[in-house]
Amino acid sequence: MRCIFNKGKQRELLLFAKSSLGLTWREFAHKLGTGYTTLREWRDEKWSMPQNVFNKIVEICAECITFEKFIIEMKEDNWGRKLGGLRTKQRNHGFLDPKYRKQSALWKSTGGQIGARKWHAMMKIENPQEYHQMQYNRIKQSLKYKHEYQGRKYRNLLELEVAKILTDIGIRFEYEPLLKCGDKFYFPDFTFNAVIVECTFWHDVEQRAKELQQKIDNYLKLDYKLVLIVTTRKYREKYSQILGNSNVRVITPNNLRKVLGGK
Repeated sequence: MRCIFNKGKQRELLLFAKSSLGLTWREFAHKLGTGYTTLREWRDEKWSMPQNVFNKIVEICAECITFEKFIIEMKEDNWGRKLGGLRTKQRNHGFLDPKYRKQSALWKSTGGQIGARKWHAMMKIENPQEYHQMQYNRIKQSLKYKHEYQGRKYRNLLELEVAKILTDIGIRFEYEPLLKCGDKFYFPDFTFNAVIVECTFWHDVEQRAKELQQKIDNYLKLDYKLVLIVTTRKYREKYSQILGNSNVRVITPNNLRKVLGGK
């Protein structure tokens, strides 16, 4: 069963529990026996939290029991997913795409989920480039690109604004290219010449900045000389305090033209 909280209360619960326990988000996820990405999606209220997770939070942080009064309904685990699953099947999306038929057959013949884990582990070792390209294609397919400009779609308004500025001043760029950095793979928002642009306006600045720092360290090991973090005026100072240095500049879209030569 899944807990349906009043709007904002699931996020408030997780923030309260994390703060009370004095843990990082990754440590908190490990404590709950789940993945960091999944925890972040619960925090951002993209998905409803399972009842057993709420019980676990109360078990390790007793004060959180007060949030029980904000649960307005309990739903089955697969609520809201049945229709989406049917549409995915009808459209042959994701792993149901015919080009993954061989992998799908292998997945079923070698033990379903356990077999899939073994296949993923094997592919990472034996064919890392092919594996990450396939994962990259699947991620790109699953993300929502809502905003279109000159025949290309972007995920959010900040990326759209950056794309318009780069186009207007005549800079040819790549959008979300797949980059190999050592044994890691990334797809930064924009790349051109020796510059990478990452757009962010996450309100959880400290955690997001730590994640960006890991990417930046790897970007600078390649041929990129400058990383521009484009954010909103509200978060610029906070991101600058954590990330700003000679190779990294935290700016708003209004500063982008000036930074790229005042064109």
